[in-house]
Amino acid sequence: MDTKPQRMMSTLEVIRRVSRAMKEKKPLSVVRVGDGENICLAQYKVWPMRKVLSTRWAKLSRRTNWKGVRLPNKKLRDQLIKSIKRADIVGIPYENDKEILAKQYTLRPLTDLCFQRYDIRPKALCHTFVNRHMVEYEEFWEMLRGKKVAVISRWAGSWKKWVKRRYDEFDIDFVKLIRIDRFGQIPEVLRKMKKVDCDIVLISAGVNAVILAERLAREQGRIAVDFGKSAVFMVKGDRKVRPWRPRAIRARRKAEGGESA
Repeated sequence: MDTKPQRMMSTLEVIRRVSRAMKEKKPLSVVRVGDGENICLAQYKVWPMRKVLSTRWAKLSRRTNWKGVRLPNKKLRDQLIKSIKRADIVGIPYENDKEILAKQYTLRPLTDLCFQRYDIRPKALCHTFVNRHMVEYEEFWEMLRGKKVAVISRWAGSWKKWVKRRYDEFDIDFVKLIRIDRFGQIPEVLRKMKKVDCDIVLISAGVNAVILAERLAREQGRIAVDFGKSAVFMVKGDRKVRPWRPRAIRARRKAEGGESA
């Protein structure tokens, strides 16, 4: 598939699509494809396995538990293909993407090769880092105001505390926190989510988030967003993510005389 002619949704358009789905209580999945997903998709059928395993991402998948999967893994590849095909919104890199810190040959050129090889035709496109940019907007946090949120991530507990300290007035109700570390835990996570009553699921689980977000939407009727590294970057204060802060609004209101000291 040639992804070039299809217009990409802006970050605000994605936020508004998610918000509308929450109001209408309709399932929605937002997934993202970056260098890691591309490399997993490329296994055997797009690149020779030797080339796949020569990448830094694949080496880390074998030497550490950071990636949530160990390559080679055909089962993961096949599940990724199905989930990307079925997802409602798919984030992909820009051409000559300068924001994603990875080798260019593992970004948009490889996305296009993989999508062509597997005949992947996304229903809607946005940028891979929509997860990082969503949190920069007040609309994202307003969308979560008073809502029941489930978080699937090894950082779930830490991020809940971070949000409670900074967005307490938004009354975000964290109804379920589930830790995930590896691909093999996906069935267990899906089982744990079955009886959870929530308005939205935010998933930070590496490449596994693609599969979880799509399956939670399709199988359980949920609104599920691949949240990437947004949670951990916020917790660690990493400037790769710059979330909107309520104090900016309070300061402006105070300056305008609309809020007492």
